[in-house]
Amino acid sequence: MITKYYSNKDEIYNTYDKDDLGFVYSKESTTFKVWAPAASQVLLKLYSTGSYQEDGATVLAIKQMRKDELTGVWEKTVLGDLHGVYYTYVVQNGNKSSETQDVYSKATGVNSARSMVVDLERTNPQGWENDKHIFVDEQTNAIVWEVHVRDFSSSNTSGVSKQHRGTYLAFTETDTKVPYTNAKTCLSYLKDLGITHVQLNPVFDFGSVNEETCVEYNWGYDPVNYCVPEGSYSTDPYHGEVRIKEFKEMVKALHDNGIGVIMDVVYNHMYSGDDSCFEKTVPDYYFRKQGNRYLNSSGCGNVTASEKIMYRKYMIDSLKYWVEEYHIDGFRFDLMACHDVDTMNQIREELDKIDRRILIYGEPWTADNGDNGISGEDCCSKSNAHKLSSRIGMFNDDMRNGIKGGSDDDTKGYIQGSSFDTYKVLAGMLGASSDTFGRWAKRPSQCVTYASAHDNLTLWDKLLKSNWLNDFDTTESRIIDQNKLSATFILMSLGIPFMLAGEEFARTKYGDHNSYRSPDSVNSIDWSRTIKYKELIDYYKGLIAIRKKFSLLTDSSENAVHKTYMTYNGKVIAGTMANIHASDDEYKYMAIVLNNTNEKCPFELKSKYDLPNRWYVIVDHDSASGEAIREFDNNMEIRPNSALVIVDADSYDRLHGAVEKNTIPSSSDNKY
Repeated sequence: MITKYYSNKDEIYNTYDKDDLGFVYSKESTTFKVWAPAASQVLLKLYSTGSYQEDGATVLAIKQMRKDELTGVWEKTVLGDLHGVYYTYVVQNGNKSSETQDVYSKATGVNSARSMVVDLERTNPQGWENDKHIFVDEQTNAIVWEVHVRDFSSSNTSGVSKQHRGTYLAFTETDTKVPYTNAKTCLSYLKDLGITHVQLNPVFDFGSVNEETCVEYNWGYDPVNYCVPEGSYSTDPYHGEVRIKEFKEMVKALHDNGIGVIMDVVYNHMYSGDDSCFEKTVPDYYFRKQGNRYLNSSGCGNVTASEKIMYRKYMIDSLKYWVEEYHIDGFRFDLMACHDVDTMNQIREELDKIDRRILIYGEPWTADNGDNGISGEDCCSKSNAHKLSSRIGMFNDDMRNGIKGGSDDDTKGYIQGSSFDTYKVLAGMLGASSDTFGRWAKRPSQCVTYASAHDNLTLWDKLLKSNWLNDFDTTESRIIDQNKLSATFILMSLGIPFMLAGEEFARTKYGDHNSYRSPDSVNSIDWSRTIKYKELIDYYKGLIAIRKKFSLLTDSSENAVHKTYMTYNGKVIAGTMANIHASDDEYKYMAIVLNNTNEKCPFELKSKYDLPNRWYVIVDHDSASGEAIREFDNNMEIRPNSALVIVDADSYDRLHGAVEKNTIPSSSDNKY
């Protein structure tokens, strides 16, 4: 199918809908195709090496490409086995000639200087043909742990071998421990924690780190090549096939341990506009511009045009490529409100053709309130959630702020004792899909529930800044309590729970609220904190296990909120959840109670259903093991700055075996 499309300059461009842009490789020949409808000439240059700076770089050949006027695609077939050969295009647009890598690059040399032809079968690690995706039936079954590849292992506390620190291969090492201790780190730690998915900060090829030296640090939100793994995380950035194989080894290692892989994708802007392969290939097409000025809703100087047919196609092609070639299990979209609703819905539809369980969620905002280039009615913001598939999730910043206050300032949220935004917290606990407390999501599957992410202060640093306490010991104890309250909100609410790596062991960046280019000394995960804050880890671990045993918490349907009764008496939040049709291997009734005050508080359980007479406490101020801690009765008070989770005794006895009488205390003994 060929579609006429108008560019910014009112030139009519033909578009192309086949899936063979870039190169198609065989041992006998390689066919190159590039969409450049405005170009008057395109040359294919073949090189022996991938770096402009490398000594001995040889131009192997220069080939004239042929244009199909009907589609705007230039094509050239070169005979022979070109695996390992590097290439560029020299594109003539008007009076300007530009040499550029391929928009559809699958491999590049160091620092993206040239694209590379690669036989992808040769990059497959041993056993790759048996590697399987880690999918969950519904998005709300996912428990996401966000981490930067370099942060994961760059510290010597990671226990990872020196040559693999900060690389993809760090994820393949097993039985790593904090040196001279038995404290698990990295992959072994993650498996023990119980999360379902790791979300990787950008791992496609980005421009802010010199791959030859890796002296710089960056989060990577500055794309250069969307279909190429970043070279600074590989052991050899000079040979394009190495990073591909090592990336696959990372994915396979996580999959082998039951952990899915989510990519953080940044299709909303590029590292550079004028110098990007997109602009050099088809000027004034792929970006939103006013005249010669790039629009800036991404906050990075250039915002891409998702509504343009060929950029929308590119996004879809790229996402499908990561799923099919690298076995990626889901995607987190950076600044998703830069993209239009139609594009995101088409992405959902196209990925559904591969597997409907592929995760999709993103940030429902831009970095700049203006200059988006599309109307507020068309962008992927929370106000337009009703126009999106219910399986496109959005980060719930309302609940985030209700939990802890502003992300970088010293304001307080519920967990620090404020009641100012409690209704935002109540709405968030119901997956932002309750008409009673405030609704923007169609169902819980659209709501990502979180308290901290790579942006802004870590949760621990935020709590340090906002507590205003002088006594350190009191502060430490108080902040641990608040961290536990936050964990209860995140893991005991409807929606998709999400946490920053190390949130569960008091990760600090020493007050750096925007560490995107700060050194490893700030960003690296200090795994020794898993020893000091083991109590906190165990609390998160227990809540994760409990979540997996109560399907109502992971219910993604519109009916989920109707099975929950939320109350707030000015001090205590209490939610009673009834899953009366639960299977025999899960809990039927559960209540979650939270107290943010400095005093014991009474509370009352309410429900639309007849509640059972016998309950067990399985989470309290000190423990979240999931085991019966004590019996519960309606006269029980909840301790200061703490959470309480109770389940009906019949379900507990069925799942864990009957609790012998008098083996656990009752609430009336005042030990609670």
